[in-house]
Amino acid sequence: MTQALTKPAQQPAARPSALSLMASRLSIDPTKLLTTLKSTVFKAANDEEVMALVMVANEYQLNPLLKELYAFPAKGGGITPIVSVDGWNKMLIRQPDFDGIEFEFDHDQNGAPMACTATIYVKNRSKPVKVTEYFAECKRNTDNWANMPHRMLRNRTLCQAARMAFGFSGVAHEEEAATITVEAVPMPAEPLPKMVAAPAAITPQAELETLLTTEGFSFELFRDYVATQDLVKDADSLASFSEIPTADATRLLRAKAGLITNLKKLQPQTA
Repeated sequence: MTQALTKPAQQPAARPSALSLMASRLSIDPTKLLTTLKSTVFKAANDEEVMALVMVANEYQLNPLLKELYAFPAKGGGITPIVSVDGWNKMLIRQPDFDGIEFEFDHDQNGAPMACTATIYVKNRSKPVKVTEYFAECKRNTDNWANMPHRMLRNRTLCQAARMAFGFSGVAHEEEAATITVEAVPMPAEPLPKMVAAPAAITPQAELETLLTTEGFSFELFRDYVATQDLVKDADSLASFSEIPTADATRLLRAKAGLITNLKKLQPQTA
């Protein structure tokens, strides 16, 4: 009696941590990224809050190192993610259905701004989204509001209109920071100690997997390529990135530019 041979089931690859995903997106070593964040834009946050802020940054594809998102201590304790006006603008223009924004000011008899209305056009809606912010309600006793009242009111209106048009949640704009009285950062459901420890535990195999999957390459395409080029011993028997010998994964990472170029040549072209 002949027993049929079956291929071992492929084990699902471990999901990259939020920090490793951001590091891959910004092309930075994860450990160095964590150190930099904690010493600069997330300086006021503890480890758990840093990871929550990283998850928010990933959700909206923001770059904390460009001050698009930073940590702000909330009244009563805790940290809230603050998005600068540049970050709000980036979030807005990245929306596939965004179709433009217009601003209109109302002035008093002396030419001072009284209100600003933002009109956002959304492709899948029959009517635009209009939001009006009033100078008397928004003004703060700062040099920027005294010297650039139109710009500050326009920026405030842009943030509120973007939020109303596309439902951005979990973030605040810079002018809201002083009024926040609750701990606004949602804590992840996953055990945080494991997430915080992730940077130190990142392996060359995991880094290689993140690099290639971010570029859109499948494991099967990678396996076929390294097997054909004899870059990894017994590559045909590999079931996942985690089974690549550490020395081979490290060597491939050092030559990642050439690896990506060659994989692109083999990637099937879609019509």
